[in-house]
Amino acid sequence: MKQGYRSTVILLLFLATFLNVVAQEKIITGTVTDESGGLPGVSVLVKGTASGGETDFDGKYSIKAKEGGVLVFSFVGMKTVEKVVGKATTVNVVMEEDSNILEEIVVVGYGEQSERKIVQNISVIKEEAIEDIQATAPQDLLQGQSSGVQVVGSSGVLGAASVIRVRGVSSLTGGANPLIVIDGVPIDDQNQTVSNGGNTGLNPLSYVNTEDIATFTVLKDAAATSLYGTRGSNGVILITTKKGKLGQATRVTLDLSTSVNEATFLEEMMNINEYADFNVARSNLINGTSLTATDLGLDGEGFDWLKNVIRKGISSSENLGVSGGSEKSTYYFGLNHSNSEGFIIGNDLEKTGARINVNTQANDWLKAGMNLSVSASKNNRVSTENSTFSPITVGFLQTPNVLPFDEDGNFVNTGFIGNVLAIEALDKHEVNTTKIIGNAFLEALIVEGLKAKIDYGVDRTQIEETQRSVEINTPGGSADNRVVFINRNLLTATLNYNKSFGSHTLGLLLGTSYEETKTNVTRVQGTGFLSDDLLNVDSASTFPLTTSSRTQNRLYGQLFSRLNYDYLGKYLIEGSYRRDGSTKFGGNNKFGDFWAVAGGWVLSRESFLEDGFFDYLSVRASYGITGNDRIGGNFPALGLFEGENYNGLSGLSPSTAENPNLKWEETATLDVGFKSAFFNNRISFNMNYYEKRTDNLLINVPLPLTTGFFSVARNAGEIENRGFEFDLTTVNFRTEDFEWTTKINLSTVESEVLSLPGASVDSEGRQFIPGSAVQRAVVGESANSFYLIRYVGVNSQTGEAEWLDADGNITNSPTPDDRKIVGNAQPDFYGGITNTFKYKNFDLNIFSNFSYGNDVYIGGIRFTDAPIGFGLSTRLLDYWQQPGDEAYFPKLDGATAGLFRTRSTNQLKDGSFLRLKNVTLGYTLPKSILEKTSFIEGLRIYVTGTNLLTIKSSDLGDRDPEVTDSTNPLTLGESFFVAPQAKSYLVGAKITF
Repeated sequence: MKQGYRSTVILLLFLATFLNVVAQEKIITGTVTDESGGLPGVSVLVKGTASGGETDFDGKYSIKAKEGGVLVFSFVGMKTVEKVVGKATTVNVVMEEDSNILEEIVVVGYGEQSERKIVQNISVIKEEAIEDIQATAPQDLLQGQSSGVQVVGSSGVLGAASVIRVRGVSSLTGGANPLIVIDGVPIDDQNQTVSNGGNTGLNPLSYVNTEDIATFTVLKDAAATSLYGTRGSNGVILITTKKGKLGQATRVTLDLSTSVNEATFLEEMMNINEYADFNVARSNLINGTSLTATDLGLDGEGFDWLKNVIRKGISSSENLGVSGGSEKSTYYFGLNHSNSEGFIIGNDLEKTGARINVNTQANDWLKAGMNLSVSASKNNRVSTENSTFSPITVGFLQTPNVLPFDEDGNFVNTGFIGNVLAIEALDKHEVNTTKIIGNAFLEALIVEGLKAKIDYGVDRTQIEETQRSVEINTPGGSADNRVVFINRNLLTATLNYNKSFGSHTLGLLLGTSYEETKTNVTRVQGTGFLSDDLLNVDSASTFPLTTSSRTQNRLYGQLFSRLNYDYLGKYLIEGSYRRDGSTKFGGNNKFGDFWAVAGGWVLSRESFLEDGFFDYLSVRASYGITGNDRIGGNFPALGLFEGENYNGLSGLSPSTAENPNLKWEETATLDVGFKSAFFNNRISFNMNYYEKRTDNLLINVPLPLTTGFFSVARNAGEIENRGFEFDLTTVNFRTEDFEWTTKINLSTVESEVLSLPGASVDSEGRQFIPGSAVQRAVVGESANSFYLIRYVGVNSQTGEAEWLDADGNITNSPTPDDRKIVGNAQPDFYGGITNTFKYKNFDLNIFSNFSYGNDVYIGGIRFTDAPIGFGLSTRLLDYWQQPGDEAYFPKLDGATAGLFRTRSTNQLKDGSFLRLKNVTLGYTLPKSILEKTSFIEGLRIYVTGTNLLTIKSSDLGDRDPEVTDSTNPLTLGESFFVAPQAKSYLVGAKITF
């Protein structure tokens, strides 16, 4: 009885206390403004608790607090405001700029710096600039967002790799893509999947969830990239993922979307009737006969191959983000899943991933953190460029009189041009990838201004690739299994000293790192299956199975340093140095030295400009040396052996010639520029000029056959890139209800090959390196010069096609000796334009990218525009018939009709374009509506269109100008039935709890 009485009393006391606390809490509302009006994104916290939120677009907020509590209002660049909660339920705040905060902190190589004190040439792309862009990989988010950065998708196939160039092509045969670093871990972006049969290499960064990305920092000049030594010449892209915020209440964000995609452009091909009429007319003219379609076997129903290999793909994406923080710790957790159908049959991509980022201030002197992501993807692959088993290539090349089925509806083998419908339905080509990447660090404050940090990073990749072709497509059937394991470990230790002495500020970074990469590849192939139901390679009847295995180990060791000094925040000096060691190069050149110096002057801090037109004005210059080690294979300097069989006996034979003097390419970069802001920071304008000269190009130089080798890797040749970069940001209008901002970036690039080894010389005596049958690097010209016969057109009187010979005279019988440099795959200039509009609860983002002055070579024209047994373009219906005709194709019985497919400028087109890349319209529900729910803080509904409109040359016809066959630096802008970019329509919702 007493026990029950005592429990009742305790319960009543607890209830009274609880009710008293609840009674003291109330909802506080208000508006936070600055001199321009409502201020969105201001952090509002109850001091001493984790309870808080942010202001909405209009600067309004709502929060629960007790009387006597303190509300803390904070925003980057503004003075923090604290307000005591009284009896009133409305607390309005006016925030002022903090003169002590010059600019926010941005990520640079191995550290952070104040943005307006940076003398390096970098571009920072923030989350708000990319959050409305729909992309399946990080590279796509960069397109048109930064001056000096050119991104071209190699194919519209899901998961295909992209070409990224920072300030042009600095290497001819080595890798030319920039180094990508995610949260401090350098990423190996080399493709590791089987590429036979015309399969485009998979995008090695497709595993990165774009919703987890907070910022990109593009390092462009030597001052910014020299700390990355042998991997800095092509530029460096730092990706920083999202983190929580100190003192932020837990925030849950759910982003759901679904989309439909289709091909942007498709050429029109002849149907069965047009194809029959054309071939009947041609046959009768050539042979003097009166045959009919029935006589030629072209009177059937026909089949539209292109229509049947293209579909409307449906995709869905789900992203969950949880973030927050206490007074000493922050956290971010992300979970994502996407399932995508491409617009080409058989092309599907499913991805699942998770990320966790945690940082904590353990005590006054120790900080710890971890960034970890785990992802898995399944990619159903299709053959693409340069393969007659590619769905889109077959769609163009297969003739309409060939049917995929027999009379009973069974698939048939269609020979050289594969039956892609049977391949899609019966064959299997699947790539399963598991990726783990992350790092953990400890940072200790030794004394005031001096910090020591140790960081351990990992990058684990497992790729399982399975191919199985059945009897109808490959006689006897075949199987090909491949497993790739890549383990990379990185250990970095740094000392960072930053200290102000009156008017002087000194910064010093000292560091060392060790990196090891182990790669193991195992492949098993077999043929001859008794049944299509036997799927595993060990069921093949061939014995023994074809097997191969290789293991590679690559080591890097580095020492690096950086010194910063500024006086009065006006005069800035920086120097950096790095020494690299690598197992990749010859015994005589295991180590290399890389360095840079830079200086800047903040003129707007001078008394003669302090109260003038400029809010900010600075000039800067830098010069330095960086390197590039990306040449094929991990052991290009060594003399290697490979397995051989002769007369039934196995053995070894030399496969690679040794070169102990081989070393990395070296790029010297000069960079000058200025940054400015005026009209109360409503306009900012930056300009830079650069010159990049690369020496000791890594080139496979041909050897006499008497050596037993075809070539040897050597350092030979020079190339130079130069250009201007412009960035303009304007706040056009800003009122309480309406805001319009514009961002424009534009870049020029001019490339010139200065010298090459003399093994290959053209008809004009110039040294060159061939990239393909139509493109080469020539001394004195661009690295991506098209070398073709000049096509004139069809003579309106004779009906014969005409070309120019080497001397510029008309000819009807061109030869390879008539080729000239006729174009360039690199643009004169390129860039992007972004317009953002906000009206009350509506937001509209319009992003366009453009390229001007580049040529593209459409190799498929040689097949679809020539009557040689393939599908035919409707362009051939415009053929010459009588004197006076201005026709596309010569007379059908003429001598030049058979030469029309000669490689010439007839296939070279103007690749300039202006593309409406992304349009997003969003609506955020008002707080007044959401307050009726007890858990939803924000809800934004949006629709997005991608690649909606492209303005391009009419000569290009129904073809996508944004194409390239591969990531090879010497084949930029070439297309052989490359899948066009996708046009998509998306609807989504972003919910915040």
